[in-house]
Amino acid sequence: MGQSIGNWRIEMNKVDLRLLSEYGETKNLFIKDSEIEECRDLQDICNLWNKDDKEYVEGEKFKDKYIEKCIKEGDLPPIKGAKVEFYKIKSIYLKDNEKLIGFLEVYHGYPSLNSFFLSTFVINPKYQKNGYAQEVIEYISKEVKNLDYERICIGVYLKNWKALRFWTKAGFDKILGIYGDKNYSENTYAFIGLEKRLV
Repeated sequence: MGQSIGNWRIEMNKVDLRLLSEYGETKNLFIKDSEIEECRDLQDICNLWNKDDKEYVEGEKFKDKYIEKCIKEGDLPPIKGAKVEFYKIKSIYLKDNEKLIGFLEVYHGYPSLNSFFLSTFVINPKYQKNGYAQEVIEYISKEVKNLDYERICIGVYLKNWKALRFWTKAGFDKILGIYGDKNYSENTYAFIGLEKRLV
C-alpha cells in the first residue's frame, strides 16, 4: 500500500512539471491565464451562451459569479487528490485589437495522469466562424503534446450538435463513453466523452 501511494505522489509531481505556460499565442490570438480583473468580461461571455442555448443542451446555465469562483477556487474534476494547481482558466484575446473573445478551462492529469482535460471552451458568438476556435485547439494540441501528454479528453453534451461537429472535425474521434441520463427526453441530458490522441 505504501509503495502505491508513494508512486502516486511521484506521478502527481510529474504533472506539476507539465503545466501549460501562463501565456501563449497563435497567428491571431493571445491565450493567457485568466485574472480576477477579467471576471466581469468573462462572465459576460458566459451570459451570451446562457441567452443562446446552454440550458437547452446541458440542462443548466452558467451560475452568477461562475468565473470568479473558477479563478479563485478552480472547477476540479471528481477525483481523489484533485488540486487547484492542476486547473487553469485561460482567456483568449484577439491580437489586432486586444478584444477578449473567449475562454477555456483545463485540468492537467485527468482522467488519467497522461491525459489533458479540456472541460469548457467558449468563444463569443460574434467571433465564431472565423477559425479562432481551430487556432486555439491547434495551439493547445501542440503545447500539450510538447508537455508529453498522450491525449486530450473532452465531454460534449449529446444535444449540442454544433459542438459535436466541431470536436469530431478537430480530431476528437475516439469515444470514451456516454454518461448521464439513460433515457432521452426534453428534460434529460447526457454527454459523450471524446479523445484526441497526440502520440
